[in-house]
Amino acid sequence: MRLKTIITACITFGLLIPFTSCNNSNNMELEQFDAKNTLAQLDNLFIQLNGLDTVDCQNLDEIVTINEKMRGIIENIRSTKKFDDLAAAYNEDEHQIGFVVSEDRQFGVFSWKTKMDCMGHNIKNIALYKSNNKVVASSLYGKPIIYHEITSKNQNNGKTIYLLNGEKGQLNATTKAYTITNGNLAESQIRCRQNRAMGMLQLDLRKTPLLRPYIDLGFATPLNIIQGLI
Repeated sequence: MRLKTIITACITFGLLIPFTSCNNSNNMELEQFDAKNTLAQLDNLFIQLNGLDTVDCQNLDEIVTINEKMRGIIENIRSTKKFDDLAAAYNEDEHQIGFVVSEDRQFGVFSWKTKMDCMGHNIKNIALYKSNNKVVASSLYGKPIIYHEITSKNQNNGKTIYLLNGEKGQLNATTKAYTITNGNLAESQIRCRQNRAMGMLQLDLRKTPLLRPYIDLGFATPLNIIQGLI
């Protein structure tokens, strides 16, 4: 009987080892994560990237490799603690890589110029957003933009819409809107209507109640920003 009890205890202990190892591994990973070091790695890679000549698509293999390394580092940010640490450590004036975080600290976007112009991919955007107590990484498709601000607004349906403000080039500001639904990131379309008499676009307030407070306060919206919302 005693031998049977010992054998049962050994089997139970053996089954618990993998779970204990996984928990210890996850805890060690969180403890070892250094937000400042991670941002420094991204900065160093970005500096290497900027030092490469791209005339006639030179150094393309190395350029692609560096961009993939940067993407891998960013997409490895999978815990909310890592995200929060990065948001706290990032300083726009100190770092080369672009990183903006929403006011509610739930959504962030890394943006950088890839130097892959000859492949038609001159800017890369990778979003990180919190969902179900973890962080999800997602590339932002469509026309890439260097983002410099994210504002968040709560909608009547309980969802939050994120307005990403950025620029495609000098004096060419634009805004895109995103929502998170069932853990998935989706671009939101804000409809506009044409006012032919005035020769300009005006926001249809019936279809865009989110923007009504801005207009009621008398803020003007530049035409190029409105076009970016379509």
